[in-house]
Amino acid sequence: MKENDKGVHSAAGIKDLSIGEAEEVIRLCGDKPYKARQLFNWLYERNVESYDSMTDLSKSLRFFLNESYHISPLIFEERQISALDGTEKYLFRTRDGNFIESVLIRNDGTDDGRLTVCVSSQVGCAMGCRFCQTAKLGFIRNLSPGEILDQLCQVRRLSGLRNNNVVFMGMGEPFNNYDNVIKAADIMNYTFGFHISTRRITISTCGITPALERYIEEKRMYNLAISLNDTLPEKRVMYMPVEKKYPISGICSLLQHSLPHSKNRVTIEYVMRKDNIGEDDAKRLKKMFRYSRIKLNLIPLNSGDHGIELPEQKDIEKFMENLRIMNIPISIRNSLGSDIYGACGQLSGIRYRVAG
Repeated sequence: MKENDKGVHSAAGIKDLSIGEAEEVIRLCGDKPYKARQLFNWLYERNVESYDSMTDLSKSLRFFLNESYHISPLIFEERQISALDGTEKYLFRTRDGNFIESVLIRNDGTDDGRLTVCVSSQVGCAMGCRFCQTAKLGFIRNLSPGEILDQLCQVRRLSGLRNNNVVFMGMGEPFNNYDNVIKAADIMNYTFGFHISTRRITISTCGITPALERYIEEKRMYNLAISLNDTLPEKRVMYMPVEKKYPISGICSLLQHSLPHSKNRVTIEYVMRKDNIGEDDAKRLKKMFRYSRIKLNLIPLNSGDHGIELPEQKDIEKFMENLRIMNIPISIRNSLGSDIYGACGQLSGIRYRVAG
């Protein structure tokens, strides 16, 4: 496989094609473009593993597709199930020998029957966040749209469950792989594909301002989550080097004047450490967000080899109490799958990693 200028290893994968691209391929084969919708239905709704199963496509078309495009860009390696909460973590190998992880989360801390798949968007990550295990790998390459989508296909097939929610919160910074992430999200949303509502797809970013501006200008309807994690720039930069290039002050200003088009609130993610949940931190948070389209999601820091002191439960409760007078929704995202290194900040793609 060759690597293109966006750091994505190119291979002829059928799941890398949008519906328009698939229509053009099929038209050039001398078949009717509407067959592309049937193809997508087989790939995503019926989730088949072979072109031979696509019985309403002609034999000649199936032969061409089989010779030209592989269906699965990922190879399943390992499945771990949490003894604590039933969270499932999946390890996949890419065709060029890299490893990525995906997570199946039951209920996702809600009471609405949500079944979430957390997908990765990159192999490794360039952001260098101190509390994240993926960051220790450094950036290796972007995932193609097909590699993102195949995570969803394989998790559904291996678990026997049909998720109704997707979060781009796995390995990598989604907005540093903007085109492929948006293309994958669009295919997830197709009525003749996964048919997952835009309100059930969330893209998380640590705050890549040019991509965030583009996202808003393009009037994307997917949910947006932004990792904040500190209220003081001088403290945030110690844990999130992205602060140097794209300060949170600029992101807050952008959101004040130009909110995303999703009908859902923008989620501000705040990883709670021992040193960022004091009374002054709560006061600064209250000043930073004074409009109604924000939801604050508090996430207790998970264990890892980051050397950062974890918050105590009593301090978390006090922090929550200090925030209650804010006129915005606040919730705590409980860590699920921590015993299998499947919780927030713990994904690394390390082969056969065992909790201990």
